[in-house]
Amino acid sequence: MEEHVIRQGGPSAASSGTAPASATGEPARPASDRLVTGVLVDHGAAPHGFDPKASRSYFITVRTERGERTLWGQELERALVQSRTQPKLGDPIGIRENGIDPLSVVVRERNAEGQVRTVTRLDTPRGHWIIERREFFDERAAAAEALRDARASRREVIRNHPDLAGAYWALDAAAKVAEEKIRDPGSRERFLKLVRESLAYATERGEPLPVARKRAQETQAADPAAPSERAR
Repeated sequence: MEEHVIRQGGPSAASSGTAPASATGEPARPASDRLVTGVLVDHGAAPHGFDPKASRSYFITVRTERGERTLWGQELERALVQSRTQPKLGDPIGIRENGIDPLSVVVRERNAEGQVRTVTRLDTPRGHWIIERREFFDERAAAAEALRDARASRREVIRNHPDLAGAYWALDAAAKVAEEKIRDPGSRERFLKLVRESLAYATERGEPLPVARKRAQETQAADPAAPSERAR
């Protein structure tokens, strides 16, 4: 017997501000998906709230449709430094606050006596802030929709969205685990739908995706002298 559990945002949905898993089997989502968009006006280190008596923090000011808005947080500086699109002053940007814990899809296989025999867990890590140029989030939304379509050609999707190669590798890995650990076909299908949706959700939010191991294996095959990951 297989048991599927979706964990997100702490001990309970009520305490973490997240919604429970839907009846359709999609992973739970935060009550509010906060994406602030606007033109980057200013950023830098300063006392919180520009109060000289406050502790040092980091701010980002954007000009939105409703006027200028300033966000505060120490991790904003790291998010800017690690930004993949490296926005500059005057660029249209998106700032996504990620106030939820990693999403975990857990499958427990029990024996006839109800004892847990194996536990399979897939975690999707999430950073607290993501800051990118606005077109990055538009492209990520399109990529997420392509990944959600199980009927779409994998080759075509990866050609249009190369970053999804790692997501498909993760899907293949999940399928292999499901084939080995989950006997019931219906349970396998539900598990794989959960995995696909969690990857699409991470893609949509601009979060890091798995890196396909096949690339490392191809590098090793092309250059036998190259050190393997295990040897590092």
